[in-house]
Amino acid sequence: MDILKRIYDWAEDPSSNSPSVFWLTGDAGSGKSTIAYSVAHYFDGQEAYEEGDDAPEILGANFFCSRQFEETRQRKNIIPTIVDQLSFLSQPYANALLKANKFKSVNVTSRQMKDLLVDPWMQSMIEHRAEFRPFLVVVDALDEIEDKGGLSFLEELLRMTDKSRLRGLKFLITSRPDPDLANLCSSFTSDAICALYDVPTDTVKADIATYLQAKLPKLQDTPVINELMRQADGLFIFAATVVRYITPRPKMLKREQIRLLGELGIHSHGSSGLRNANVSPIDGLYKQVMFAAFGGLDDNLLQDRLYALHTLLCTQERVSTSVAGELFSDDVDTAELVELVVDELHAVLYVKEDRVLWYHASFPDFIFSQARSGNVLLSPDSRIVDMHCDEAAHHAHLVRSCFRIMKTQLRFNICGLPSSFLLDSEVLDLKDRIRANIGDGLRYSCLHWAQHLARTSSGVGQREIGEFLHLKVLFWIEEMNLLDSRARCTPMLQQARECILKVRMLFHLWTQANQSIRMMIFVFRILVGELQKRRILRHTFVGAQHPNQHHTCIFHHWQLGRRILICPECGKSNSLVSLPSNKVGAMAACRS
Repeated sequence: MDILKRIYDWAEDPSSNSPSVFWLTGDAGSGKSTIAYSVAHYFDGQEAYEEGDDAPEILGANFFCSRQFEETRQRKNIIPTIVDQLSFLSQPYANALLKANKFKSVNVTSRQMKDLLVDPWMQSMIEHRAEFRPFLVVVDALDEIEDKGGLSFLEELLRMTDKSRLRGLKFLITSRPDPDLANLCSSFTSDAICALYDVPTDTVKADIATYLQAKLPKLQDTPVINELMRQADGLFIFAATVVRYITPRPKMLKREQIRLLGELGIHSHGSSGLRNANVSPIDGLYKQVMFAAFGGLDDNLLQDRLYALHTLLCTQERVSTSVAGELFSDDVDTAELVELVVDELHAVLYVKEDRVLWYHASFPDFIFSQARSGNVLLSPDSRIVDMHCDEAAHHAHLVRSCFRIMKTQLRFNICGLPSSFLLDSEVLDLKDRIRANIGDGLRYSCLHWAQHLARTSSGVGQREIGEFLHLKVLFWIEEMNLLDSRARCTPMLQQARECILKVRMLFHLWTQANQSIRMMIFVFRILVGELQKRRILRHTFVGAQHPNQHHTCIFHHWQLGRRILICPECGKSNSLVSLPSNKVGAMAACRS
């Protein structure tokens, strides 16, 4: 393959005029990730070992971005991952990194690249030039990083490379095209900064032909395979999606595969009348997949299935069908409905390790765009259906679902711990208690309600937020501690406060909620210090509002510097006691 040879030659070129950055661009589905994976595999030594080749093992680090997982869609994780992998392979760099001792920058995205990568690498080059070993870093799908963080990462990398040549370190970057960054590349006075290269269509077409011959041997040399090649039009994801659709089982008859191709509008005599010449190939294919999955359903059945699909695509982490069902509705058979949707859309969705994932980012892009999925033909009699997902509206639904789940499931001492005086390590069956009492739906709701809230439109969840802050927020903190996620509490509360300040909702609710959150952030910062220092599961402080005292407002007592204490042994509430702010985590003797 020409493009692979070009990249291999660039990666192995030690000359000073060889660009430090190779930026491979292409439209969604053009095969960029496949190329990136092939390059990483080749220089990792695996392919060389398998094929008896002598390719140098120069892969220093790789980061494959994906919006499907929280860890792989955040810019802040790219540099720390690269640094960790490079320091394992390069002792001079590891020594320089330790000597610089700027590890606090790991939490400051704007300083990560300079303090953790560029400066230590430059220093290691100076001090250990004789034993210096070159490395390749592969970063794939930067456009998958949230809030356009991937493009800002690439811009910083290009500017940093222009300022400080990182000899011995090369970066292969893949992403969708960006005109502004392309202009930046062309503005550099030296050609040794960045090589901008588009995925060649002719090369991809040849690879698609090879792929189809391997995957569909029964259809080789048939007119329908030629039509499939024509409609793919250089998009690898188009061909891969069609293959998955027409091979739902390992063994399929030739006539069965041809019939399924017909369902997608692909015939030996050309495309069917269901195709629109003005629609892009991948959009046309996704519309046909949706037609095949949902055609013939009445409006109610269709909307239920679309809602289930939208739930799968909007969750902040990939979830199981049971969690998606619980978020969708509290009906008993919603998990089964989600499973049906996944089965019907097997060409674009799949299940791995009990989580539902999509094969390619172009599918959720299609669903989230009203221009692309807002007019899907669902029957030959011209029934047009809007299948697009209104993200703000569906995140609002998920906010309410999270609060619904937390309202019904959060409770005092949720794991039934015998005493709050015990250290974590002293509760021998703590992990078993957590698994038995904290379901996946509750776990998801506690971790992600604020993220959904931040992506809603104005005034969403007013009543739910008020109830949560009044009755459940301290139980939520206890659960976050049990999930080892207490560090997320303050950012989540701050995120909720920002949403409230932006919307201001009803004045009374806004004032009360704003004050409550500010006080909770203050209190939690003290409590989390105690939790981290002593490693104690203090469900006593979480019991600041006893379940039987619904008339008492938690925050009123916190604001007065007082609290209600729950005896860890009997679970009964004590009378209010005054505590100085630095004694929030203190214990009081049982008075019952």
